[in-house]
Amino acid sequence: MSVRRIPKPGTETAAALINTAFSAILLVLTAMNAGPLWRDETNTFNLARMPSLGDIWHNLQFESCPLLWPLLVRGCGMLGMTDGDMDIRILGLGIGLFFLTSLWLCQRWIGGRAPILSIALLGGLPAFIFVVGANRAYGLAACLLVLSFGKIWQLVESPTKSRIFSAGFICLLFVQCVYYDVIFLGAMLAAGALLAIRRQQWKIVWTMAGIGLMAGISLLVYSPIVHRVPEYLPFLRSPFFDPATLWNGLRDALAARSSANLDGTYGPQIWIWSGLWLAGIIVAVIMLQRKHALQTAKPKVASKSPIPERSDLALFCVTGMVLGTIGYFAFLLKLQFFLQPWYYVEVLILCAISLDGILTASWSALHPWGLLRIGFLVMMMILNAGPAWAEAHTRRSNLDVVAAFLSHNASAGDLIVVQDAWEGLTFDRYYRGQAQWLSVPPIDSHEVHRIDLVIAEMNQPEAMTPVLRAITVTLTSGHDVWLVGSIPIARWRDAPPGQTPLPPRPSEMPTGWWMGSYLSWWNQQVTTLLLDHAEQEKVETIAAPGPVNHFEDVSVVRFAGYKPGPE
Repeated sequence: MSVRRIPKPGTETAAALINTAFSAILLVLTAMNAGPLWRDETNTFNLARMPSLGDIWHNLQFESCPLLWPLLVRGCGMLGMTDGDMDIRILGLGIGLFFLTSLWLCQRWIGGRAPILSIALLGGLPAFIFVVGANRAYGLAACLLVLSFGKIWQLVESPTKSRIFSAGFICLLFVQCVYYDVIFLGAMLAAGALLAIRRQQWKIVWTMAGIGLMAGISLLVYSPIVHRVPEYLPFLRSPFFDPATLWNGLRDALAARSSANLDGTYGPQIWIWSGLWLAGIIVAVIMLQRKHALQTAKPKVASKSPIPERSDLALFCVTGMVLGTIGYFAFLLKLQFFLQPWYYVEVLILCAISLDGILTASWSALHPWGLLRIGFLVMMMILNAGPAWAEAHTRRSNLDVVAAFLSHNASAGDLIVVQDAWEGLTFDRYYRGQAQWLSVPPIDSHEVHRIDLVIAEMNQPEAMTPVLRAITVTLTSGHDVWLVGSIPIARWRDAPPGQTPLPPRPSEMPTGWWMGSYLSWWNQQVTTLLLDHAEQEKVETIAAPGPVNHFEDVSVVRFAGYKPGPE
């Protein structure tokens, strides 16, 4: 049984093509303007380019994704395709354009028209533009999520050998992108199995189970890494997490503002998405009720009606959407991490393609539903155009500019202090000067996010002693100290004169193992020393060629001279 393909209205398809072209232009501009790799991208790049596969495996615990994306970057590097920043941006652009193509393929596979709702909801979303072309696994995961969705539906409709193989292969690749992709795959497979059970197609049910089992077995290789997660969870968890954090994180992901404009307005997008999510559920329920009523009243007529076919698609889409959303939000609630916009992109994609299946493929006439979809597309373009355009012109970091400035201006006897060890990854990539530099805390490796080294420093009350000693020696010898970061250089309110006391151990800290408290404390030690003993302080003006992503927008302050201060 297959959904009947109704001739696609040219107006609706043209509108979707125009928005797709606009989204493609945004992705091209993003690749041109993103500039340097920021710390998370640098982490992935350094992991992928390690000397051996054994080194990659040993350090995979410091990356948030399985092996597929790092190996892809490594393979492209062996072909000379990812040697520089622009090469990485071109690879990301290819992933982004492939994602737009996958939306059209998916809609074709599920029997719908153009992916007008998916393009409207995602094509101009700043968080999507930020994520899909980045040197992270999320972009590839987004592509494979969409393809898995379409292939699973094709398999439910007609379980041929070629469809079973292609669906299994794509689903296997999908779970190798990001660890939590298994949640979305499970939701889609459960949706397909539920529909097969309703049809009493037991072969398809077992096929779905087999694909899920194969995907799960493929993840067993990461058991040693997963077993280490409990060691790092206290470090990664937010001490301020509560259920409202999930909503606030979703609001940030859907905000109509670029990553350089943290103070921008949120816009109505979260309410639009919420309304569509509920509307999709209601429409799917109504279609299922109509199918049941038609089958009960007129069984012969029902067998020839397209309503049962469309209601099956609606059941598949709404089940996958609801299970995927509930499962993923339960996962986030369990982890209690600090939630970033990119954590929500995949669940938003699943919802968008599901809504397309419910509200586009099933509501076929151009008048009035097609006109409403076109109107919705235009409205979303108007709402997102400004922020999306700004995001497409936003640099991922300014640390490359800062590193170039310091390479030229910091002398061999100077000291550079980077306020955050994670920013040290980016700084290490671009700094080519002679001056010594240290991070806060002072760890001896800046290739990847060495959580283990930072945790070890948190257990040492005098962790900052090497940095403080180096600052004192530098100032007393007549050289300069350059402070790089985004943490304000000011004393804590009501802080007593003299040096900042040593931080307590994590068991005594109110926020436990959270790095933020220690980062603030360590930098307060540095700030107090510099304000008490440096004779001169100057904020350097270093202009970046464009707005900068707020996650890595740093400044430079130069300290010179030495004076005795309060003890």
